Amino acid sequence: MAQQSAREEVLLRCLPASEGGLAHDIRARGNVPVQLGEACLFELTPHDIRESWNDARKLRRQVASAMVTELGLRLARSIHEDDGEPERLAGDAAACLFLALRHRDVPLKHALAGCHITWDGVRRSEEVECLT
Repeated sequence: MAQQSAREEVLLRCLPASEGGLAHDIRARGNVPVQLGEACLFELTPHDIRESWNDARKLRRQVASAMVTELGLRLARSIHEDDGEPERLAGDAAACLFLALRHRDVPLKHALAGCHITWDGVRRSEEVECLT
């Protein structure tokens, strides 16, 4: 993995089963563990994934780009200010995940097996790195 500059930070992570602990337990239930920053861990069910991915695929890539920029800014601010309700943050994070995958044209299966979404606050853009 390339070294991150001071302006970049990992915003979201789809944790692989190899992460162990809660990530392993969540995957054992057939769900996908997603971590926002360091403090917020939630899981996506197969239904959540189908619904969100179908919605994201309907969008043009440019629209997904604009939406992920807005959500990325909001989520980065929430992480640094320790602000927001966990349920709302999880919903925004899930939307950001699927919009970033759509914007970057990343295959869903690879990303959900394990990925990082890095946010560049200066460029106001995201990058998706699959771990598999």
